Amino acid sequence: MDSFVGRSQDISVISGRRRKITIFIIICIACIVTAGGIFILLLNSFMNRQYTSYEIKKEAEITGNSFARYKSYKNKVLRYSRDGISAIDASGQTIWNGSYNMVSPAIDVCDDYVIVADIGSKSLFVYNGEGQSKEITTDYPIVQACVSEHGIVAALLEQTNSNVINIYDPYDVSNKLLVEIPTNIDDGYPICIDISPEGTNLAAAYVCVTSGKIQSRVAFYDFTDVGQNTNCLVGAKNYDETVIADVRFLGSNNICIFTDNGFSIWQNAKQPKEAYSKTYKTKIKSAICNQKYVGMVVENSGNGKPYQLEVYDMDEKTVLDMGISGEYTTIRMYDNNEILLNSASECTILRLNGVEKLSCQIDGKIQEFFPAGNINRYYFVMENKIQEIKLKNKK
Repeated sequence: MDSFVGRSQDISVISGRRRKITIFIIICIACIVTAGGIFILLLNSFMNRQYTSYEIKKEAEITGNSFARYKSYKNKVLRYSRDGISAIDASGQTIWNGSYNMVSPAIDVCDDYVIVADIGSKSLFVYNGEGQSKEITTDYPIVQACVSEHGIVAALLEQTNSNVINIYDPYDVSNKLLVEIPTNIDDGYPICIDISPEGTNLAAAYVCVTSGKIQSRVAFYDFTDVGQNTNCLVGAKNYDETVIADVRFLGSNNICIFTDNGFSIWQNAKQPKEAYSKTYKTKIKSAICNQKYVGMVVENSGNGKPYQLEVYDMDEKTVLDMGISGEYTTIRMYDNNEILLNSASECTILRLNGVEKLSCQIDGKIQEFFPAGNINRYYFVMENKIQEIKLKNKK
């Protein structure tokens, strides 16, 4: 039998080990917390870093039609004109291209898919970034066309007495026309449309004049089984004495209705319900949006700055509210949650936390300003060249 003394010694050894383990655990936790704190500080410093200049990393000359226009496309640049379209990078390398002959080309982009429609004519082309394009010839002149991330096309067409909305699958050889939505002249003329990323829902804005007053109407359509019993119509609302300027799907289920005096957010595309709306008494200069947020730039005389920028999420939470002091010609908000502004000689990048990431003069005359995908890299489209730049600070 062990003696009490032996047992006491065993207990002392065990207690000592426990103390060492406890101290070791405490030290490990302290190290983890410290490392985490340092990481957060470094990350916060990086995310809020401000830049005052840039350096050119790549540059390519632009030749050809002066009518050419540009749009951001999968961290590349989309160039289109009356005789063709191409996706290019800052080295001038062509990723893909296509040719056509149009008088008034207009494009829409969703993921890989790009649609080019000849407004006022009856032809449009669909590109998926690889392979041959698909051409659709419509029965009536095109007012607007948009594309989903699966290549489904919605086209607003102008008939003699009213307009019609057609839904096409350009990759279905046997049945390209999927849905035809006739419009009633009593409801007004549809003026703009947008299709959901999945190609299963559509929002359309109508305008009419009743008793000498302008009235707008938004209508929501569903092409799945949900809308079969209602001729695809699943919701609508009238906007009295208001003009709807545009409709946009923000992701799969949220829709933004831009009006001449504000905007409204609708949720659940299959059973649409207005979540909230914002109206402004001052003049609206610009409207921006991405998949998560909506922003408005309005005239402002209260804080010494000419404009006020407000950004909201889908639940009406104010994400950003700040004054803008400079003039600009273009403003866009991208899915990386950065807001890019530019004039011909200046550019600015704003983060949604209100930190100004970049503000600098441009060496040359800029036409377009796009993100390039990599951290702190962007595209400048100049009069005769494309530049890929990297942000830096002046030494």
